[in-house]
Amino acid sequence: MKFGKSDKIEFISTVEGLDKIEECIPRPAKNFIPKWFKDIPNIPDVSTVKVCPAFPDYFSQGYILPMWSDVKLIYKDDFWSWQTPVHFFKWDIHGNEQFLNYQKTTFNGIEGQVVFKSICPWKIVTPSGWSVLQLPLFYHFNQEWSVLPGVIDTDIHHTINQQVLYHGNGEEVIIKVGDPFVLYIPFKRSNKLKHDIRYQTKNDIEKFKTKKLMLKNSFPPNGNYRKMQRKRDKNV
Repeated sequence: MKFGKSDKIEFISTVEGLDKIEECIPRPAKNFIPKWFKDIPNIPDVSTVKVCPAFPDYFSQGYILPMWSDVKLIYKDDFWSWQTPVHFFKWDIHGNEQFLNYQKTTFNGIEGQVVFKSICPWKIVTPSGWSVLQLPLFYHFNQEWSVLPGVIDTDIHHTINQQVLYHGNGEEVIIKVGDPFVLYIPFKRSNKLKHDIRYQTKNDIEKFKTKKLMLKNSFPPNGNYRKMQRKRDKNV
């Protein structure tokens, strides 16, 4: 059977009933915006990160896969193990000779000690020519673990066993069912863009409209940036 003929990304469960459990199903990333970001107050005459479009636009990209089962990751004195409530949710490990022996790896400033590997009960299928970018949840600022980034050509390879960097303090790390776990952003592969390096011309300056974009009202919800986005999308 050939996959990838549709015009959508498909998350396919290999465990019966998992796709019916609301807290476990992949959902658009905008459903998992961190609480600290939501709680930022609107301060008059202050452009917080909540106003900068880079942040809300980033939070709206792709899909977040929540953790499908409680899992306890244990690593201390070179001993590793894992525990889950049911036998068919399994984990493994990437020995340090595969990665960490060659490069110290940190996330949020904390050094990783070992890389666990999930045996993920989800498959991803994308249309021909589409891949997914696998990313950790940068702005959730987890101090104990993070998924390593990578690219998977999910039009031909559908397994997504995540590599999880353990950067805890030698204690048990628990990821609870339903916790946001990993971000997947689909993208269409195409011929690589050529690149050019030069100093700006008069035409560039006009195109950039530098002074206009530097105005104080560029980035609020009804600022110039959002207006340009809406105009662009209307013409697509």
